[in-house]
Amino acid sequence: MTHATQTTTHSTVSLGSIGQDVKDLQVVLNATVVDNSLVVDGVFGNLTKGAVMAFQKEYGLTIDGIVGNQTWAVVDSIDVSEKDINSRPVLCFGSKGEDVEYLQTRLNGIEFGSLAVDGIFGVATEEAVKKFQKYYGLTVDGIVGNQTWAKLESIDV
Repeated sequence: MTHATQTTTHSTVSLGSIGQDVKDLQVVLNATVVDNSLVVDGVFGNLTKGAVMAFQKEYGLTIDGIVGNQTWAVVDSIDVSEKDINSRPVLCFGSKGEDVEYLQTRLNGIEFGSLAVDGIFGVATEEAVKKFQKYYGLTVDGIVGNQTWAKLESIDV
């Protein structure tokens, strides 16, 4: 007999599923097998399915793209301690708003740009992000996802 006090129950999710379980799953996938490219939107689409299959392969599970009890058990065992970073939106060319202003301020503060802090992710911001990613050995795509956010947040300004 096992005690269920620490056990989280999830519904089985697969292509077409939506909801909080899918969001939680996407956060873990971004932190483990996906190079920060999944949008944490709670929609289980083809990219999420592909990431689930990569996750299942990585952890020796049945590779079917369906998140049932066995896959959830492994997902739940992974400590994603940087939830605040993982909940930041993915930013790329054309993004706008306060998160872009914060990004621009961080990049300026660690001397990867002398960007106008205008909340618009334009060419100069993209180039500064690419320079930052290259310097720190990240995927150089100009997209600010979980890994880029994590590195940005880890540097003292």
